[in-house]
Amino acid sequence: MTALKQYALSSALILIALPSFADNHIDNENAPDPGDHTKVSSVVSITYGKQSYREDDNDMMQILGQVSGGKENGNLFLGQLTLQGQDNGKVGSDNFNLSQVRARYFEVTKTQSEIAPMMGVSLDYIETSFTDALSDRLFALGGVVKLEMPFSNWLSFPILAAAVGQNNKSVSRTGYVDDWSYGIQFNYLNSIYLNSNGTHIQINPQFSSIDFGGHLGTVNQLQLETALQMPLSDNRKHWGKFTYVEFFDDVDQSFGHNRQGTEIKFTYSYFF
Repeated sequence: MTALKQYALSSALILIALPSFADNHIDNENAPDPGDHTKVSSVVSITYGKQSYREDDNDMMQILGQVSGGKENGNLFLGQLTLQGQDNGKVGSDNFNLSQVRARYFEVTKTQSEIAPMMGVSLDYIETSFTDALSDRLFALGGVVKLEMPFSNWLSFPILAAAVGQNNKSVSRTGYVDDWSYGIQFNYLNSIYLNSNGTHIQINPQFSSIDFGGHLGTVNQLQLETALQMPLSDNRKHWGKFTYVEFFDDVDQSFGHNRQGTEIKFTYSYFF
């Protein structure tokens, strides 16, 4: 069974089980809730994982800081900064290197809609100029919506964004790609609560279509992320998370599984 079919089957089984957990949403609205991407929370997280899992087994580590709050107009905002390092961050290197710096900003406001009670804007900036990646930096601007779902323990957040990137100059000079790339990104974040203490599963498919120009042209990529997140203390300030990610793309002409992108990660988070 292919990785895509396995993911689809596991997702379907979780959705079928939703009614049995329908009354088990988080029981304290003031407690930290990382499953709700529109909730105000400040946090520090440390992640350790393996990239290219079972292929090259490159170690990776992430440090994330997040600050959030409310504005006088009632809007909620959230800012994130993530530093990521990994083995072989540069081609031909056997050392652990900084591989990515990412900054994100969300701002949401309450609406009068029963279907979409919260809407907002999403800004995303990714810097990879210190690696041998095709793109030195990528900027995405989009909109985020919190949707009302048929079960009370299911939170859903579609994010649609337009993206522009500045490509690696040494690669663009060869004609393989252009100086700039353009495209779209669609993220569909889902949190499904399994217990009133906030334990939940996240199912997050993410699709991007980026035109790099040159000989490479447009690259379509599908990222399938599944995670289990749970509190590690009664006050819910300490959380643990296990994440598994698969990648699919059409870099080799036909759309297929990219085993080099497989990730398995463990995260510890402290909420203030």
